[in-house]
Amino acid sequence: MKQQDSSYREEKSEAGEIALSNPVIKWLDNFWYHYKWTVIFCAFVLMVIVVCFAQCTQTVTTDQSVTFAGAKALSEDEIAAVQDVLNLIGEKNTADGEDVLTVGLLTYSVFTEEELRAMYTDEDGNFSEYAYNSAKQANSDRLNNFSSFLTAGVVASKCSIWLVSEYVYEYRNMKALAVPLANSFETAPAGAYDDYAIRLGDTELYQYYDALKALPADTLIVLTVIPEYANDTAQQSYVNDVALYKSLVEFRAP
Repeated sequence: MKQQDSSYREEKSEAGEIALSNPVIKWLDNFWYHYKWTVIFCAFVLMVIVVCFAQCTQTVTTDQSVTFAGAKALSEDEIAAVQDVLNLIGEKNTADGEDVLTVGLLTYSVFTEEELRAMYTDEDGNFSEYAYNSAKQANSDRLNNFSSFLTAGVVASKCSIWLVSEYVYEYRNMKALAVPLANSFETAPAGAYDDYAIRLGDTELYQYYDALKALPADTLIVLTVIPEYANDTAQQSYVNDVALYKSLVEFRAP
């Protein structure tokens, strides 16, 4: 038996040497060793581009918009699933005889510096500075794009409901644009982050619908103000947004 075991190990060792001597396998092994972080970075950028392209090329127009900005690049399927929940809540909020309004989800993946560093540090503690710096610039561009849309969303009444990370909320000082919770609710909702925002993960809505788990639990729900000069159409849209916002926060599991 010992001789057979020894022979088996020798054959296995020889097979391994033959496999490693294959030039294709050796090339792949060498390529991965030298360009691992470049491949990972390119894959991340490609994923973000695909998600953004899918969002920008949607042919279906919506009546209302909810915007997410946080540390997650949502896939097309995840966006669709979250939209399904938003539309379901919107339908429940619609009175008999009224047209059902459709809700769309816009997304901006925005990470903190610490989150980006963690993404480009492997399990052995090796940090890829080149990939990190490239990702940092792309992340900064997305944050700037979100900031521009936030301003347009408030000024032009394009969006009033925001799902944002604590980092985005504090960085953009969104409380300066937000409606105080006291203006919408008699008592502070469970999970109130401050006087203007609510933690999504503490709502019954998040706990009941698994599709919403695609969003980080510490995501904040924020309702922004409407300009005083808004026209009648914008004011009616805002009324619909306020109703949806309250329905999301006040949802109770059946």
